Amino acid sequence: MKLLLFMLTLMSFSHASIRFKPWERTSNPSIMSKKFERKFSALPIIGQVTDLKKYWSSDYWPLFKGNINYRWNSPNPIGFKLSSPSYKTARKMTLKELEGLAPSEKFDLYNGHFTYPLRKEVQTRVSPRRREWEGICHGWAAAALNHREPEPKIMTNPQGIKIPFGSSDIKAILSYYYAYHNSGVRTYQMGKRCNGRLACSDDMNAGAFHIVLANKVGLSGQGFIADIENGKEVWNQVIFNYDAKIKEKDLPPAADSAPGTVTVVRMLTKVRVVFNIVNNSWLPANGTILQTFKDNDYEYDLDLDEEGKIIGGLWISKVRPDFLWMMRPVRNFGPKFSKLRKLLND
Repeated sequence: MKLLLFMLTLMSFSHASIRFKPWERTSNPSIMSKKFERKFSALPIIGQVTDLKKYWSSDYWPLFKGNINYRWNSPNPIGFKLSSPSYKTARKMTLKELEGLAPSEKFDLYNGHFTYPLRKEVQTRVSPRRREWEGICHGWAAAALNHREPEPKIMTNPQGIKIPFGSSDIKAILSYYYAYHNSGVRTYQMGKRCNGRLACSDDMNAGAFHIVLANKVGLSGQGFIADIENGKEVWNQVIFNYDAKIKEKDLPPAADSAPGTVTVVRMLTKVRVVFNIVNNSWLPANGTILQTFKDNDYEYDLDLDEEGKIIGGLWISKVRPDFLWMMRPVRNFGPKFSKLRKLLND
């Protein structure tokens, strides 16, 4: 009996020690930066990214459509069973005809590769049976975070053939690179993918989220990436701006407040993210109706210590970010994608 009581006490203590931690190690804001301001009164309640030539909308290039093998600009858009032009055929094609090829085909032609190695690589990743939401939104989000929106270009390949690229073509190739060829590029992630399971829905602490949001967007004018809802599907989006309001303040600590909490502030925060587009375009999306956004409202409590610093938090709204992350910009695209640099507008 004494052993049972001891075990129950130990289990209760262990549960409490996990429950009352200010945030899990995977949700520590220091993952993103060790220099973040944590004093609540020093953090702006509104903020927006500053470099508006970045953070552009794009297709997520779904795998069930063929990903970047999709001939989006063709009168008959297809992504499978492509018959790519030979050297002799490509030489005779007009710019208008070449415009209708897939982004992967154009990049192969730009490199002078008439065996189409990139198109073949993409084929191994795609299938009409893939789920509709599966694509490379993670690659797009990292590309839009780090690079200015590409503009149309006409490039000349080693054989002297002029290859036309639309803005969406370049976005596709850049997104594909960040999705599958980014080894060696430093990435930072807070929180884990939960697949909609309630057991891990709180690993992204509300206080930690607010610290990152207010520091990155509010103080630095820089975006970051978030899976903005804790469902089974993953939709990586780029945070563009936020507008936070204090709903209640000077609340007493709750049973779930972090140790050391002196007061609690309840927040209602509208977060705007750059969203995917359905219709690709030859011209940039920024400044047009193709640049699309989505708003999410989050309600949460912030635990403040005696110095007014955020030391924890608790979600009130059921919808909340699943995980946050960012990736450093690519400096060297490597031999297979070396010509990608010339297509960019950085």
